[in-house]
Amino acid sequence: MGRTNACEAQRKRIDNAKRQAKHSGKGGESQLKNNAASQTLMCSVCRQTFMCTQKKLLPSHAESKHPKQTFDQCFPGVTV
Repeated sequence: MGRTNACEAQRKRIDNAKRQAKHSGKGGESQLKNNAASQTLMCSVCRQTFMCTQKKLLPSHAESKHPKQTFDQCFPGVTV
Protein backbone atom coordinates (compact mmCIF):
# COMPACT_ATOMS: atom_id res chain seq x y z
CA MET A 1 0.00 0.00 0.00
CA GLY A 2 1.07 3.54 -0.68
CA ARG A 3 1.38 6.41 1.71
CA THR A 4 -1.66 8.21 2.96
CA ASN A 5 -2.15 11.95 3.08
CA ALA A 6 -1.82 11.84 6.86
CA CYS A 7 1.67 10.36 6.56
CA GLU A 8 2.63 13.03 4.05
CA ALA A 9 1.33 15.82 6.28
CA GLN A 10 3.16 14.44 9.30
CA ARG A 11 6.41 14.18 7.30
CA LYS A 12 6.04 17.79 6.15
CA ARG A 13 5.48 18.94 9.74
CA ILE A 14 8.64 17.14 10.86
CA ASP A 15 10.67 18.53 7.95
CA ASN A 16 9.40 22.04 8.64
CA ALA A 17 10.28 21.75 12.34
CA LYS A 18 13.82 20.64 11.41
CA ARG A 19 14.15 23.53 8.97
CA GLN A 20 12.92 26.04 11.56
CA ALA A 21 15.37 24.69 14.15
CA LYS A 22 18.22 24.95 11.66
CA HIS A 23 17.48 28.59 10.81
CA SER A 24 16.37 29.71 14.27
CA GLY A 25 19.77 31.23 15.08
CA LYS A 26 19.41 33.79 12.29
CA GLY A 27 16.24 35.22 13.80
CA GLY A 28 14.60 35.97 10.47
CA GLU A 29 16.05 39.45 10.47
CA SER A 30 15.77 41.82 7.59
CA GLN A 31 18.72 42.45 5.31
CA LEU A 32 17.96 46.19 5.15
CA LYS A 33 20.30 47.18 8.00
CA ASN A 34 23.22 45.35 6.44
CA ASN A 35 22.50 46.84 3.02
CA ALA A 36 22.37 50.35 4.48
CA ALA A 37 25.70 49.80 6.23
CA SER A 38 27.38 48.71 3.00
CA GLN A 39 26.46 51.96 1.21
CA THR A 40 29.98 53.28 1.68
CA LEU A 41 30.73 55.05 -1.62
CA MET A 42 29.17 58.48 -2.06
CA CYS A 43 29.21 60.89 -4.95
CA SER A 44 30.51 64.20 -3.62
CA VAL A 45 28.44 66.18 -6.15
CA CYS A 46 24.93 64.76 -5.68
CA ARG A 47 25.55 62.74 -2.49
CA GLN A 48 24.12 59.53 -3.97
CA THR A 49 25.39 56.44 -2.17
CA PHE A 50 26.61 53.23 -3.76
CA MET A 51 27.35 49.82 -2.31
CA CYS A 52 31.03 49.05 -1.90
CA THR A 53 30.67 46.09 -4.27
CA GLN A 54 29.35 48.25 -7.13
CA LYS A 55 32.50 50.12 -8.14
CA LYS A 56 31.83 49.37 -11.82
CA LEU A 57 28.81 51.71 -11.71
CA LEU A 58 30.79 54.73 -10.55
CA PRO A 59 32.30 55.78 -13.91
CA SER A 60 28.95 55.51 -15.68
CA HIS A 61 27.32 57.58 -12.93
CA ALA A 62 29.98 60.27 -13.22
CA GLU A 63 29.69 60.39 -17.03
CA SER A 64 25.90 60.41 -17.24
CA LYS A 65 24.92 62.52 -14.24
CA HIS A 66 27.87 64.91 -14.00
CA PRO A 67 29.43 65.36 -17.46
CA LYS A 68 31.12 68.64 -16.50
CA GLN A 69 32.97 67.16 -13.51
CA THR A 70 35.75 64.60 -13.65
CA PHE A 71 35.58 61.20 -12.00
CA ASP A 72 38.01 62.36 -9.31
CA GLN A 73 35.76 65.30 -8.46
CA CYS A 74 32.76 63.00 -8.06
CA PHE A 75 34.54 60.23 -6.16
CA PRO A 76 37.76 61.56 -4.60
CA GLY A 77 40.15 58.84 -3.50
CA VAL A 78 38.33 56.01 -5.29
CA THR A 79 40.15 53.92 -7.86
CA VAL A 80 38.29 51.68 -10.29
